[in-house]
Amino acid sequence: MDRLERFERLRQRFHDGDPVRGGWVSIPHGEAAELTARHDYDFVVADMEHAPTDVGDLSDLVRGIDAAPGETVPLVRVPSNDEVVIKRALDTGVGGLMVPRIDTVADAEAVVAASTYPPEGIRGTAGTRASGFGADLPEYLDGADDALTRIVQVETLSAVENAADIAAVEGIDALFVGPADLSVALSVPLDYEAEAFEAAVSEVVAAAESAGVPVGVFATDPDRFGTWSNMGFEFGIMGYDAGFLRAGNERLLAAYDENWG
Repeated sequence: MDRLERFERLRQRFHDGDPVRGGWVSIPHGEAAELTARHDYDFVVADMEHAPTDVGDLSDLVRGIDAAPGETVPLVRVPSNDEVVIKRALDTGVGGLMVPRIDTVADAEAVVAASTYPPEGIRGTAGTRASGFGADLPEYLDGADDALTRIVQVETLSAVENAADIAAVEGIDALFVGPADLSVALSVPLDYEAEAFEAAVSEVVAAAESAGVPVGVFATDPDRFGTWSNMGFEFGIMGYDAGFLRAGNERLLAAYDENWG
């Protein structure tokens, strides 16, 4: 399948409300990304916000995801809503963006503008990995704007209050809740059963539904998957590579101590 067609197919699945499964990579090494993508996620997000990942690392992560069998689409969470950061991230050949701390309509519009070529947007044009180092530039220019998935994060009280208007911005494909950040912003840190947290989630879910876009969540505890689904989240990102390493080590060490300790 053509690369842009694969990207566009993922974006369409978000709009169709299909269940999509997301993975996450925080270790900036291509093999971690390739190993994650081999597990048949629909997309894998490479984190640049809370991970030591620079744009060179991101290129390696994207190549790792591309090397895995299947149709997993590489996405990136950029560290900020900055047009230069977004431009450089897209040039690595990712299929879309997740952007943190989107609090207003203007913030969301800036995401779309930075990831869209002129005249509608302000994305700079160059022959980079995204366009086959220039060999496929005409085709990429023609199709990238409609193929890229744009996900924005709702993490603050302002974002919750503006969620309906944010979700309605043309070009925004999904909202995403990082429960840790939102709970801290609501002064109920990591308490996902707090009334304030549940009320905020309900407001975001209703806003997304009214705009016809899905809302997702970062879900690290499989025992809560059913709860997240019942709260109205339509897709999830299922943990992250460093967390899997930590949990695996803890489980095996506990078993070792039980038998040999």
